[in-house]
Amino acid sequence: MKIITGRVTRSLTVKNVAAIVASLLISACSVLPAREPVDLFQLPASSISSNQGSTIPGGLRLLTPDTSDALSGSRLLILDNNIFQAWPASRWAAPLPQLWRDWLLDAFWRDGRFGSLSTDSTVLQAERSINGMMRAMHTENIDGRMIAVIRFDAQLVNTSGRQIIAARRFESREPLNGSSANASVVALGVAADRLARELIDWAVTESSR
Repeated sequence: MKIITGRVTRSLTVKNVAAIVASLLISACSVLPAREPVDLFQLPASSISSNQGSTIPGGLRLLTPDTSDALSGSRLLILDNNIFQAWPASRWAAPLPQLWRDWLLDAFWRDGRFGSLSTDSTVLQAERSINGMMRAMHTENIDGRMIAVIRFDAQLVNTSGRQIIAARRFESREPLNGSSANASVVALGVAADRLARELIDWAVTESSR
């Protein structure tokens, strides 16, 4: 009888402990704050249209750019007095370097003068590549005005010899029409479109030399 009693006691103890643990977990879950809704933004599609110029042979590979830690994530940033802040409850749909690379790929396709395009995620054969450093892609408070700023240090590289064909800094700015995350994304889209036109023309010119 003592053995049976001992077994029953242990069984009840385990059940009691399990019930207590379950109760604590339920209580903990009930006090956790609800997740704040987050808006995911994409950069507006480029308005670049097909260019009737001659096609550049050899292919072009777009590489994911290097950047600072601040710009390597997916937050929409504001630079104010040299301090980065983030638009609340707002994110890019992808990490910023990848978002920029994929957006540029679409802009190059729309232009059409490079007939063969790829990215470093596919590593297809290409005679040239564009890589570089993303210095800025955020909103800045400049003399009390909110301005969207994109700054990209581009390098056009011969992939076979790993030689830099040309290098240039591109910068584009666009004032915000409003004071929201959406207004920031719209202005960044306009600035990106302007920068992409200059970047593509430059890449075509340098590749044709």
